[in-house]
Amino acid sequence: MLEEGKISSRQAIFLMVSMVLPTAFLFVASGTARLAKQDGWISILLATLVALLITRLAVSLSLRFPGKTLFQYPEVILGRWPGKFVALLYIWWYFHVNSEIIREYGSFLVSVFMPETPIIVFELLIVVIAAYAVRNGLEVFTRVNEVILPLILVSVTILVILFTQEMDLKRLLPVYIDTGPVPVIKGAVAPALWMGEIVTMAVLIPYLNKAKEANRIAATAILITAFFMLAVFIAEMAIFGPEVTARWFFPALNGVRMIHLANFLERMEAFVMVIWVAGALIKISIFYWAAVLGSAQWLELKDYKPLVLPVGVILLALSIMAHDSIMDLLMYVGTLGLPVLAIFEAVIPLLLLVVAIFRGQGVKQN
Repeated sequence: MLEEGKISSRQAIFLMVSMVLPTAFLFVASGTARLAKQDGWISILLATLVALLITRLAVSLSLRFPGKTLFQYPEVILGRWPGKFVALLYIWWYFHVNSEIIREYGSFLVSVFMPETPIIVFELLIVVIAAYAVRNGLEVFTRVNEVILPLILVSVTILVILFTQEMDLKRLLPVYIDTGPVPVIKGAVAPALWMGEIVTMAVLIPYLNKAKEANRIAATAILITAFFMLAVFIAEMAIFGPEVTARWFFPALNGVRMIHLANFLERMEAFVMVIWVAGALIKISIFYWAAVLGSAQWLELKDYKPLVLPVGVILLALSIMAHDSIMDLLMYVGTLGLPVLAIFEAVIPLLLLVVAIFRGQGVKQN
């Protein structure tokens, strides 16, 4: 295989949580509150169920073809050229999604912390660091993530605890009566598709020490992510209420600015910055690695390292050209980008699984 690294089940769980949680921490609450209002927590629970189904679908498909990634088994299922086309679509998807993540990273830092700094400075810096991580291989940035993720989770936990002095749980009332099922379902779409990025397990499974534990790994990662996403949403809703939360780009950041403890603990935006920068680095590295690996497998190369630099240049260029402003970025993330996620996380894997079952291809799963 092009990638010689192997990772444990715990490392895989950590990696999958880091892939979803940092961006969800910043962006989910606002969009969910706008659609489902105070019932957004129900939307997140519904989204968790959908994400678990996506997880089951992706893992079941991958386990039918041991040792093959998402970029390889479409050829087995559909034939060489149709399979190559599907694999190429997924390579494009990883380029596209990662360029959006890089732009989100840069836009957040520029708009919130350093408005005088050109966005390309932040984007270039993180792409260079991610390129170094990817070139060193899966095992390296997975081990780094074992240090980073606990820090992220501890930081989020501390912030939620400090939020409690400002919370009023009455802002979560009335439950369900005020909205009905349609807004709740609409509010579940974005968090479900964000968590559905765990379809990347279909790239990761061949590199697990215990591939048979893939279902447990993916499900555990989804549940951990959903728990923290739910905790942050409830905290923000209890502080601001649905109307105010829906109007802000980054309600988590505004919540942090309200923390005042014993007249000395305040202005804790640095916590949010640490969570975002550390989490974004790992997430960008995962998608970067998938794009490089997929490109090398599609081209049938013996080594993916020569592609690290050109892929990084393309990602940086795409991120700069993607949007004119942060408003345009947030509009795309909340609306136009969702159908793209649905196609690659659910529609294509489902079609591949149906064809594989119909043709009797792969190892049958119990």
